[in-house]
Amino acid sequence: MVKIGSNAKRALKDIVLSRYACYLVVQNGDPAKPVIGGRADLFAIQTRRQELADDEAFKQLREDEKRLFLRNELKEHNKQLVEAAQQAGVATATDFAIFQNHGYQGLYGGLDQKAIHQRKGLKKNQKIWIIWVQQNWRLISFELPKQKKNSSGMA
Repeated sequence: MVKIGSNAKRALKDIVLSRYACYLVVQNGDPAKPVIGGRADLFAIQTRRQELADDEAFKQLREDEKRLFLRNELKEHNKQLVEAAQQAGVATATDFAIFQNHGYQGLYGGLDQKAIHQRKGLKKNQKIWIIWVQQNWRLISFELPKQKKNSSGMA
C-alpha cells in the first residue's frame, strides 16, 4: 500500500525487474532518495575498480597486442568521426582534411598538423593520431562511449 492524496491508500502490484533494469533505475533515479543514493555510490566504486582492472589488463598485453587493440579502437572511432563529419556537411576530401586539422588544433592547443609534427619530432610518414591514441586509449575506449550514450538521451 502507498499513500496518495487525502491520506488515501492504494495497493500497487509488485513488479519484478531484471538485474539490468535495476541498474538502470539506480543510474537514472533521484540520488536524493536513500535507496538510490547509496547504490549510486556503489556504482561509482565498481566503475573505478573496473577501470583499474582494465588498466592492468592493458598493461599486461604485449606491445603488438596493444597496437592491435588501439588500431581496432581507432578504426571504429574514425568510422564514427567520418559519419559525424558527413552529417555536419563535410563532403569533399579537402573539407575532411580541413576538418581533421581543426581537430588537431582542438587537441593540441591550436597547433596545426605541421606544427605538431615539428613539436613532437615526428617523421613525415608518422601519424599524429597513432601517438595520440597510444596516450589516450582509456578516453577512447570508455569515456567517449559514455558521453555518446549520455548525449543521445540514453543512460
